[in-house]
Amino acid sequence: MKRRILKIENLNVRFYLNRNELQAVKNSSFDIYEGECLAIVGESGSGKSVTALSIMKLINENAGTFINGKISFENQNILKLNEEALRKIRGKRISMIFQEPMTSLNPLHNIRKQIKECFINEYEDDQRLIALLKEVGIDNAKEKLDHYPHQLSGGQRQRIMIAMAIANKPNLLIADEPTTALDVTIQKQILELLDKLRKKFNMSLLLITHDLSIVKKISHRVCVMKKGIIVENNTTNSLFINPKHPYTKKLLDSEPKKKEFKSKSSKIILSASNLNVFYDSNRSFFFKKKSDSFHAVKDINFKVKVGETLGIVGESGSGKSSVAQAILKLIKSSGNLFFHGKNISNLTDNRFREIRKNIQIIFQDPFASLSPRLTIGKIIGEGLEVHRKNLSKEKIEKEVFKLLQKVNLEPEMINRYPHEFSGGQRQRIAIARALILEPELIILDEPTSALDMTVQLQIIDLLLELQRNLNLTYIFISHDLKIIKAISDNILVMKSGRIIESNSSKKIFSKPKNNYTKKLLDSAFF
Repeated sequence: MKRRILKIENLNVRFYLNRNELQAVKNSSFDIYEGECLAIVGESGSGKSVTALSIMKLINENAGTFINGKISFENQNILKLNEEALRKIRGKRISMIFQEPMTSLNPLHNIRKQIKECFINEYEDDQRLIALLKEVGIDNAKEKLDHYPHQLSGGQRQRIMIAMAIANKPNLLIADEPTTALDVTIQKQILELLDKLRKKFNMSLLLITHDLSIVKKISHRVCVMKKGIIVENNTTNSLFINPKHPYTKKLLDSEPKKKEFKSKSSKIILSASNLNVFYDSNRSFFFKKKSDSFHAVKDINFKVKVGETLGIVGESGSGKSSVAQAILKLIKSSGNLFFHGKNISNLTDNRFREIRKNIQIIFQDPFASLSPRLTIGKIIGEGLEVHRKNLSKEKIEKEVFKLLQKVNLEPEMINRYPHEFSGGQRQRIAIARALILEPELIILDEPTSALDMTVQLQIIDLLLELQRNLNLTYIFISHDLKIIKAISDNILVMKSGRIIESNSSKKIFSKPKNNYTKKLLDSAFF
C-alpha cells in the first residue's frame, strides 16, 4: 500500500462579492498517494484551480472569502498553519506550475536569478542550475541562464517553470493546465517530461486540466468536478470504460465527431498562387536603415471550393495566421489571390472593401476582439452601418435579432456588454458579427482554443449547422487536430511557412506522407 501524501476532507471555499455568494468548492474530499498522478477535470468554473490554490494556501480566509475543511499534509492541517510554517512547505515540499509561464516568470530578471530564488540555498553555483535545466530538457543550458523570458519559446518557458518547481525535489507537484497554451507537439513533450520526473523522483503529481486525452495518457486516478462538487472519483481505466455520472459521460462524449453533408460544389471560391509574406525586423522609427526580412509564408498555392472547409494546421510560427491576414489584406503579401476568379491581390483598400464584406474572420479570443465599450447589438450591427448605410436603426436591430437566434442566443441580450457573457457565448457573438453581412467565406483563426471541450463541441456543431444552412465556405486554422478532423474536408499542413502536405482530411489522418504530419498526428493522442 502506497503512502498517502495528501488528504483533503470536506473542503469548502466560498467567495462573497457585492452581497452575492459563490460556492467555488463544496464538500470536496480526495487523497493523493506517493508517486501517483491524480487528475482533476472539469469545465471552467468547476473549482479545479481554486482547489489547487487552497492546497498551497494561496487563497486566504478574509471578509470576502470563507474556507473550511481539512487539508492534511505530513500530519499538518495546511489551512491552520501560519505563514512561517507555510514557507517551509511551499516550493520545497509542495510546488506548483501554472498555465501561462510568461505571466509567472519575471520579465526583468534572467533565468539564472529566477531559478536561484527557488533553492533553499540561494548561492547555488551555475553547475547545479545547468544540471537542473538539462534535467527538464533545455538545450544549450549554460547559454539559457543569461536569457530573459521573452527570449524563450513557450515550451522552453514551461520547462523553466518545471525546473523551478522541482528544484527542491518536492513530494507533490501541482500542474494547473500546464499545456493549454502550447502546440500539440510541445504539449506531448511537456507531459512526457512531467511523467518522467514523477517516476524518477517518486513524486506525486496533481494534474488539473479540461483535456481528457491528457488525463487518459498519464493519470492513475481521476476526480471529475462540476460546479465545485466532485461528482465522480475513480481509477482512470474504470472512468473511461464505465463512467458513472451523467456529467462524466457528457465530458467523454464532448470530443468533436466528423459529420458528412451533401457533396460540395466543384466551383472554386478562393485560390492562392505563389503567396508570400515578409515581415521587416530591426526596423527603427528614428533611424532609416536597411532592415532584415522574415519570410513567414513561402510560395504557397491552394484552392478552396464553395461550401467546403479547408483546414490549415501547424505549430506556432508555421505561417497559418499570416495566410489568413494576407487573404484579408490585413498585412502585405506578394503573389496572386483570386476570389471567384477575380485577382484581388492588387486592389486598393477602397476597392477591396466591397470584397471584404464577403470574406469575414473570427478570431481566437472573442474577449479581445469584441469592444468592451459597445453592447453586443452595436457590435453585431456595426458591419451593416458601414456597408449598408441606407438601413434604418430599426431594420439593423431586426437583423441583429435574427442573427442572435441563429447562433442560439436570446434576442433580449442585445443591450448587454461582452463582459456579461461566458467564453462560449462571446464566441457566438463573434460568429453573429461575421454573419451579419451574409459572407460567402469565413476564416476561423483558432476559434475554439480558449474554450472548454463541451463548449468547443457546441461551437463546432453550430458552425457545421450554419455551413449547411447558409452554404458557407470555411478556412479553419487550428493546431487542434481533433477539431480539424471533425470539420475539415481538405487539409494543408504548414511548417516554417511552407505547405509540406496537402490532401483530403480522410487521407491526411489515415495515410499521412510527410514525417512532420505523422509527428503532429502522434502528438495529438489519437
